[in-house]
Amino acid sequence: MTGSIAIDVVIGLVFIYLLYSLLASLIAEIIATNLGLRARNLHSAIRRMLTNNNVHALQTMVKDRTDSVVSKFYNHPEIKSLSANNLFSKPSSINPDTFAKVMVDLFQANGGNKEQLKEGIRQLNFGTDIEHYLINQVEEADNNLNKLRSSMASWFDNTMKNATEWYKRNLQIVLFIIGIVIAWVFNVNSFQLVKKLSVDKNTREQMVSLATAYIDSNTATSTINKLDSLGKISIEADTAYDPKMDALMKVNKELLGDIEKTQTILGGGTWLPDTLAVSHKNKSILPGYIVKKILPQGKRFSKKEQLNAAFSTTDKLSYAFNMLWLNFFGYATTALALSLGAPFWFDLLNKFMKLRGAVSENKNK
Repeated sequence: MTGSIAIDVVIGLVFIYLLYSLLASLIAEIIATNLGLRARNLHSAIRRMLTNNNVHALQTMVKDRTDSVVSKFYNHPEIKSLSANNLFSKPSSINPDTFAKVMVDLFQANGGNKEQLKEGIRQLNFGTDIEHYLINQVEEADNNLNKLRSSMASWFDNTMKNATEWYKRNLQIVLFIIGIVIAWVFNVNSFQLVKKLSVDKNTREQMVSLATAYIDSNTATSTINKLDSLGKISIEADTAYDPKMDALMKVNKELLGDIEKTQTILGGGTWLPDTLAVSHKNKSILPGYIVKKILPQGKRFSKKEQLNAAFSTTDKLSYAFNMLWLNFFGYATTALALSLGAPFWFDLLNKFMKLRGAVSENKNK
């Protein structure tokens, strides 16, 4: 394989990874929006702050005790007002100043001087380490409530930086799972892709052409920016949910259109059509992406010397799961690639496109 061919193979593969990682990110955002994953992550972070206990994912599904400091925090009017319905009963974002105001309000149950604040902290049952830390903050503030609020806001801000990293790590796991499903449904086997791009000049040229057009149109940049901005939209209010979902569905439609172009070149997914032409005059005419050895018999019928097969839902499921078993390591490799995220593959694609241009220039000289 010459250098230019190798570059084209990599460009084709990276372009596929870019498209499907965008799809994985889109699906992850839809899941996060509907399951309130950001709200759960924030809740976990606040429970950890106020109780000094690690919180597992399943614990975020359990209601806090009504007498717990976490429950009192979330039942404060300032926090409750951020949640507008039952589905999103907890906010997905809280301003540091709001957190600070609520915390100081909770401390002031007995009054606002230094000793009363300390007693208010003790009554909230934070736990020894947290209680000691908060009492120290009250001492340092020395009856200056604005200074105390400022220290609470800084504490929250620092914790949220860690919470963002927790969310990103959890999101990578979600992306990997989504990636497995995407690779399976669309039959994106990394090993088979490399093989096809290496030996099929026509496929390779078409994929490079699609990648070039995609980069030139700035479609990838636009989609990445849209997903990023939509991910930052808080949907605590009922009025915010529908517009966000409509925007996500619009991105999904555009993305599936681009993916369909690659499917036309590379072949279909693992879900069989209702009917399929099997052979003509005893010569196989199965599409290249169909694996003959695991193809169900189906209901065979002839039409003008052409043998066709009609497949039931059971046949389709059998074929799909056999494809998963047969291609699992290829699909898992794809899923790992997709979990790296669209920005990574977009940057890499740009670099290889520039490298390809430089190689072409040298050849012309």
